[in-house]
Amino acid sequence: MKPLNNDNTSCNPISSNCVIWQGPDIECIKLCKGDTISDVVFKLATELCTIMDELKITSYDLSCFNIAGCDPKDFQALLQFLINKICALENCCATVAENGSSTSNGSVAVVPVSGINCPDCITPIAPVFYFVDAYGNEITTMQLSDYVYTIGTKVQDVVAQAGIVNEALVTQSLRIGAVEDEPVPTFTIPTVIPTCVLPSVPTEVQIVVTALEQEFCLLEGATGTASELYVAINQQCAGLASSTVLGPGGGPMSAILGWVNPVNNLADSLNNMWLTICDIRAAIQTIQANCCPSGCDGILLTIQAVITAPTTLTIYITGTIPSAFTQCSTLGTTFIISDALGGSTTQFIDVISNLNNAAGVPIDLGATPVNPASNLTIESTICLIDSATGTTCETCVSDFINNEASCPTITLTPDITSIAYSYFVPVASGTYTIQLYNNAGTVLISQNINAVVAPDTITGTFTGLVENTPYRVRLVITIGSSTTTCPFTPVVTLPGPCPPPSSVTAVIVVV
Repeated sequence: MKPLNNDNTSCNPISSNCVIWQGPDIECIKLCKGDTISDVVFKLATELCTIMDELKITSYDLSCFNIAGCDPKDFQALLQFLINKICALENCCATVAENGSSTSNGSVAVVPVSGINCPDCITPIAPVFYFVDAYGNEITTMQLSDYVYTIGTKVQDVVAQAGIVNEALVTQSLRIGAVEDEPVPTFTIPTVIPTCVLPSVPTEVQIVVTALEQEFCLLEGATGTASELYVAINQQCAGLASSTVLGPGGGPMSAILGWVNPVNNLADSLNNMWLTICDIRAAIQTIQANCCPSGCDGILLTIQAVITAPTTLTIYITGTIPSAFTQCSTLGTTFIISDALGGSTTQFIDVISNLNNAAGVPIDLGATPVNPASNLTIESTICLIDSATGTTCETCVSDFINNEASCPTITLTPDITSIAYSYFVPVASGTYTIQLYNNAGTVLISQNINAVVAPDTITGTFTGLVENTPYRVRLVITIGSSTTTCPFTPVVTLPGPCPPPSSVTAVIVVV
């Protein structure tokens, strides 16, 4: 190196910035010919710091060696530790600690020991043979001879198991061959002899099951579903079992012979219902036999109203009126008849002369505001005077009609896959919904809704049905806020035509 300022009086001859490197380029530290000595020193110092950091013992993770003693303190000790480990792997013999003493833990190097050669040496083992010793340490090495013995034992077990497997394979092969040699099995549909749903002759089981399902649907439609039956059972009067008997004898109802408590099913409910009815009858018979009512107590009246023609309401008056009584009004007793739409009419009826009249009292509703197709309510306050004592007696009677008399007759004409219908509405205008159900009356299949202005004839057809299948049809009539559900009408689609014969051959005979 030489100063650059030999001829420059303004430069300090001893400044490192005025001295250049004239040696060759050194690529590894990116030192170039012509760099100032300041740059050269800086790059050398940087490389030295990097090397010192790399040689720092704390920069290395030695945890994989499981060192039992102290870690190496400097780089020289680290190199010696690694040399010892390499020697142990190269020579595969007894282990010697760093201080030269023999040991067997994993923190020492393995070096040859005089007079000891493999197979009496330590060797790493496959992970499948790892085990944990009594001190909780995982053991990953073994004496070579022990390792070979362990491997041989494992191989012996594998060979024994292979023999068992081979025997099982031979047995299974024989059994599979026997199965394959068997003829193809045939299946015959079993038959049973039904006793009620079909004629009592041997019948294929699937036909009997279909008939049973149809009968069950009919039975459920007639009796209600299980949930509906349980709801009906729960309608029993609260505290009925502990209520006092009405008839002779007294005591609680539960003391009646045969009483069931608690009620668990329909049979129990019917049992208790009949016992209750019998108790009521006994109480009434006692009243009839021992009580001679007089005055107002002798009056017992009920009324019942029935739609007997499209516009005719017939009222039946039954009961008992002592002979001394007359009506309070000479016009008769006032009866108020009202429908669910708000229409009403007032009629006067002679209660005494029509008492227990089998023909009843007919009333023509056609000329009144009352709609005879609606649900009807009939109410009356009957006033009677005891002519012997002058006592006036009053009693209220009423009846309600859920009007099904307005249901027109439905004419049904079945075909193979359709059912045509027709019905005539004479007087009651409203919304008429005709519904098609399955045979059990539980599944709505189709419905048609018509706004009818009476009188009118409504026709239509249900299509897309199954041949030779029973169905049910009914009307639901809505007039204002009143709805009447008419009874079902059963109908069965026609059977389909017989299919043409197949596989038929003809022989021409010439005579």
